[in-house]
Amino acid sequence: MTRDAESTIQEVRIIEIADHNQQNEHRYVEIVCYDGLTGHAGPLDGQYQFLAVKNRLHVFNQFLAKRSIFDPEIEFASLWDAVYPEHPLTSYEHGKDPLTGDNIWRSHRTSRHSATGEIITAFSAIDIAIWDLRGKASGKPVHQLLQGGRTELDAYVSCMGSKTPQEALDKAVPWYEKGFKRHKCFLPHRPVEAAGVKNNLNIMEALRRTLPQDAQVMYDLSRLSDQLDDPSTRKRRLSWLNEQVKEMLPYRPVWIEEPVSPDDIEGYESIKQANPTAVLAGGEHLYTRWSLKPYLDKGLLDYVQCDPEWCGGISESIAICKMVETSYPNVKVVPHGHMVLAAAQIVAAQSEALSPFTEYLYQVIPDRNRYFKYAPEPVNGILTVPQDPG
Repeated sequence: MTRDAESTIQEVRIIEIADHNQQNEHRYVEIVCYDGLTGHAGPLDGQYQFLAVKNRLHVFNQFLAKRSIFDPEIEFASLWDAVYPEHPLTSYEHGKDPLTGDNIWRSHRTSRHSATGEIITAFSAIDIAIWDLRGKASGKPVHQLLQGGRTELDAYVSCMGSKTPQEALDKAVPWYEKGFKRHKCFLPHRPVEAAGVKNNLNIMEALRRTLPQDAQVMYDLSRLSDQLDDPSTRKRRLSWLNEQVKEMLPYRPVWIEEPVSPDDIEGYESIKQANPTAVLAGGEHLYTRWSLKPYLDKGLLDYVQCDPEWCGGISESIAICKMVETSYPNVKVVPHGHMVLAAAQIVAAQSEALSPFTEYLYQVIPDRNRYFKYAPEPVNGILTVPQDPG
């Protein structure tokens, strides 16, 4: 090992950083090299990710201390194998949780992430901080280290939380007028509602009738399928979702996102079999390439949305992109944009054919960006890719 002070890791730690007004603080992973160069990831997503990192700091330091940041063995998958050698991530490919051994397909989560998923988000943060260090030490943005050359990305805006057609229009129209021709609408009406399908279609009809013809809309059905794990109601609720998807198709959505819960591979199969022309998106809440692969092998996803902050960092996101490009030529990758910095670097490192645009969560990203000296925000539907090192 070459003990170059600029590229040799001294410590992994958690820091708190105040926003520009010194009023709020968020926690970040910080990896420090011997000459003081630092790499960061964050802000950590709430208490779950903070604790997942904090409880493993001693292990991360044991594995990473005195190693070069350019060591190719320092990346998400190898770090996991070092910490959990008896629990391979390949278990996901067979529908098994790698830590518990539980069957996960068709399981119903009680929170956004599974318990093992929360741990994977901690490893993801370490991986992102290492890539931040690599970029800074090389004097290049990460997408250039990955042989990417895109400097501008088309962006779509996520418009969350509309309950009525008018609310959906109040969000979509101003963004279209700002130059965003693509936006995502979250449909709110659930299987338990007698007129749920009709009420969701009323929102879609209002958008189609009002927006110009070149507007493109994605629709998110996440969490409309709650309690599909209940055997007494599953058949009826799946029937409702199949009807919902069928009625959506004439509106030609860019995609229909998470029509069932993330681990419900049988639910995805049911919807794709009943509606083979439906363009389905998912993967935001899946972890690693091995969790994603069965969905792709069965032809259930047309857009992959794995989030680098959650799925295994930049290393695993790049592995996912390579897997999709090599083995699933009709599938595209559009990472979920929980934090725009890492996602933008990944998209910028891919061809436009594979990764055509990036996501902008306008209701949450500006708050997270307050902790950075510079963080990109799209203008007129275009995100300028940061060119600073890291």
